[in-house]
Order: sequence, then C-alpha cells, then structure tokens
Amino acid sequence: MSEERDDEIISEEVLYEKIDHYLLKFGTDRSLLCVSELDGFLTALGCSAKELEPDLWLNAIWGADEDQPVWESAEEEDEFLSLVLIMYMEAMNSLLFGEFSPVYLEQEYEGESKILVEEWCAGFVRGAKLLGVGIGGDRDFFDEALAPVRLFGTDAGIAKLNKMMEQEVSFWREMIEPSVQRLIQHYHPEMQLGENASDTRILH
Repeated sequence: MSEERDDEIISEEVLYEKIDHYLLKFGTDRSLLCVSELDGFLTALGCSAKELEPDLWLNAIWGADEDQPVWESAEEEDEFLSLVLIMYMEAMNSLLFGEFSPVYLEQEYEGESKILVEEWCAGFVRGAKLLGVGIGGDRDFFDEALAPVRLFGTDAGIAKLNKMMEQEVSFWREMIEPSVQRLIQHYHPEMQLGENASDTRILH
C-alpha cells in the first residue's frame, strides 16, 4: 500500500507545470496567470484571521463571473481543483509551521539570472483585497507592512519604483518577506517563524 501511495504523490515541478498549463489555457486579463501569482494569492489568504469559503477564492482566481472557465470535461475541472487545493494546503502548512517560502519567477537576461517578485506581489495584493486585509484596525501598521508588496504588485507601485535608484528598489525588494511575516504574526501570533522561514522557491 505504501508503494501505491508514493506513486500517487505529485512532484512540486509537475504540480506547478500542470497548474500553469490550466491558468494559461483558461485565464483572461483578469485572471491569475502563473504559479508565482497564485502562490502570492494563497499566502494572503493565510495571513488573515478571516476565512473564506473555497468557492469564493477559487472563483476569484479567474476574475469576474464571466471569466470562469468553460471546462472541456469534468475530469479536467476536477484535476485543476485538486492541484490548486494541494498548493493551498502546502501554502497554509508552510505558514503554520513557520516555513514561509514564496515562489518567485526567474528570468535570464543578457546572460544573468534575475529574480522576479512582481507576479508574486500582484497575487498577494489581490488576495489581500479579497479578504480585506489592512481595512480597519491600526492603519499605520498595515500601510507599513503592505508597502513593499504594493510597490511591486500594483501599477501605481511600479510607477514609483521606476523613479527610484537601484539601491532603493533593492531595499524594498528585500523588505517583502519580512513585511509579510509581520502580517502573518499580526493575525496569527501563535505562528512562530522557524529557522527555515523565507527560503524562497524559484521557478525557471
């Protein structure tokens, strides 16, 4: 029986490839379009004390009601839902056990590798808006904690980054994960960040 269960375990690489396939196949301009964006979105769901019914956040992956996929078969829909729920559970467990590790993209440019955080931040901002993270309570705290992801994850933020020196951009990029960790612990003080926290995962 154990060998059969091992055969059914999906690798992280295959998981991400399959999810990306469905997001690109059925996504619109209002959809999450890659695994990195989806990971940011799911992380935001775990940062809040508020819980949403799965149907609400699953539908939000695609955008508005008119953006929901027209699946070619029930098997295709079931596979996508099972893949996303696996990723959701992985994201929640990483937060629960203090092993927050965002999934960033990597891009080759002129022979050099560059880590892209924009997609992840855009997904996080979207999830935060869906849950109302930062609304009410200590506004100064939320503005400070959300500032880095808003810079890299919104059009207005990108416009500000384009006017900054590279040192400033690097500073804000390095503040993304500590700021998200502050949000996590604000809503879930029982979650203590472990020594493996902030080990990023890179998608090529």
